[in-house]
Amino acid sequence: MFKMSELVGRELKWEQPSGAKQLYELLFYGSPVSTLHMESSFNSRARAFNDEGSWDFDRKGFWQRQSTVRSEGGTEDLALYNANTWRQGGTLLLANGRSYVVKSNFWMTQLSITTQDDQSLISINKIGGFLHYSGYVEIHSLAKNLPELPWLVPFAWYLVMLQYRDSAAAAAAT
Repeated sequence: MFKMSELVGRELKWEQPSGAKQLYELLFYGSPVSTLHMESSFNSRARAFNDEGSWDFDRKGFWQRQSTVRSEGGTEDLALYNANTWRQGGTLLLANGRSYVVKSNFWMTQLSITTQDDQSLISINKIGGFLHYSGYVEIHSLAKNLPELPWLVPFAWYLVMLQYRDSAAAAAAT
């Protein structure tokens, strides 16, 4: 398989092979290079895998939502994502003190992770689907040497899936 740093500038796509399962694959020329598995429809726990490791993602809170990134089975947070409820996006704070900005558009068809000075690291575009979700991923050259890149790409897709779940829940409540 490939390291995420080897996929900079390549054509990548997150795809859900089956609408019956909450499993998503990051595909490079049709072959999976990373996976994200959401535990169930009733909680926000997920696990991501690729050749460089495995990580657990989870979200806590109702009004002030915070998502965590941990090594699989670990107890220390690698990063905390603080969602901004009134804007599309939030801030990703890494344990080493760095932070990134997460932005999405109103229609939830795009998500990006940038540096604080708005330099692109990861972009996901043409996000959509009803029973099978998908989106095209671009890993920008500035992200190539980031030690967090192996989990950052699946975490970006995790945030997309949380947005879709939240949107579906809001629609069902009305």
